[in-house]
Amino acid sequence: MNEQDFKISQTSKGIRILYHILFWIVLYILDVVIFGLGYENFDHFVTLVLAEVPPQILLAYTVMYWIIPRYVAKKLFFESIFFLVIAFMVYGFVGHILFLMFSLYSTDIGIGDLPKIMVRGFYALLHASIAIAIKLVKMWYENERRVSEMEKSKLESELKMLKDQVNPHFMFNTLNNLYGLIGKNPIHAQESVLRLSRILHFMLYESNHNRIPLLQEIRCIRDYIELEKLRYPGNLSISLNVQDHVNDLSIVPLAIFPFVENSFKHGASEMIQDAWINIDFSTFKNSFIFKIENGKGPKFSGSDDKGIGLNNVKRRLELVYGDDHTLQIMDSPDSFLVVLKIALAGMKKIESRQYENQMSYSRG
Repeated sequence: MNEQDFKISQTSKGIRILYHILFWIVLYILDVVIFGLGYENFDHFVTLVLAEVPPQILLAYTVMYWIIPRYVAKKLFFESIFFLVIAFMVYGFVGHILFLMFSLYSTDIGIGDLPKIMVRGFYALLHASIAIAIKLVKMWYENERRVSEMEKSKLESELKMLKDQVNPHFMFNTLNNLYGLIGKNPIHAQESVLRLSRILHFMLYESNHNRIPLLQEIRCIRDYIELEKLRYPGNLSISLNVQDHVNDLSIVPLAIFPFVENSFKHGASEMIQDAWINIDFSTFKNSFIFKIENGKGPKFSGSDDKGIGLNNVKRRLELVYGDDHTLQIMDSPDSFLVVLKIALAGMKKIESRQYENQMSYSRG
């Protein structure tokens, strides 16, 4: 909290002034009703209470707009206490003078009666503390809101940066494969161009949403797999299993696709023969589970963070799902396994099914 926190407000100056006037009117009425109904000379008591409102207001605004922002906010505690005591005594003295001027009783109390000045000071402080407390709560709320907005903005910026780093590097190879396919199998080439177009559309437009249907990302993965098959004629075995229960789930875009791309780039592409990849989407109890396992060539390393970068994917999952997810990466001599679990409570369900509900690829 700093000095600026005591000056920033979301309401206009005129509205704030109106709120302050209404506050003191209400406080005055409550004071009269609570303490004045027992007095015989009620009219005179009303005047006396009104005369004591100015020192209360002066003390409240001195503390709120001078002592707190200049000293308390800067952690100058000695100065804060010093000026608070001065303000307490000054406005206690002003309240004491006004009390003597409008007192209901004839009294021999002197102007410099210190105990009475202290009493009036505490009386002013009691009322002023209500206004100060409201102001402090309001400032705390606005400060928390600003911090929350800044954290949200920072989170969104970091997520965008991390997502922008997830690029489909395979597309250059795919274009080369399509070029060779056009002369051999034009119909197959047309289908492949359509798949590539859908992937590009997903990367550029659909992935800009905070959440997308899980089947939408699965569809992109299917298109990606079909395009990658162009590179492995008869030398790639793929199993893709999608459980029915995932149909109505949504997910942060590009949370899964990078793992699939990583399996091809650092797994299948490194294997001389019998490349294989197993992919599974399912739910168990209260969790969504994604598993992907691929065979390893001699050069494969699960820690290789080139291209996509598994660290970027981990960071995105941490930012979005936090403790609602677990990610296990198991690197064995012959295979590389990723198991992602996300609590179903963290995956907002969708009502409409815009994409096909069931599609599967058999191994082989």
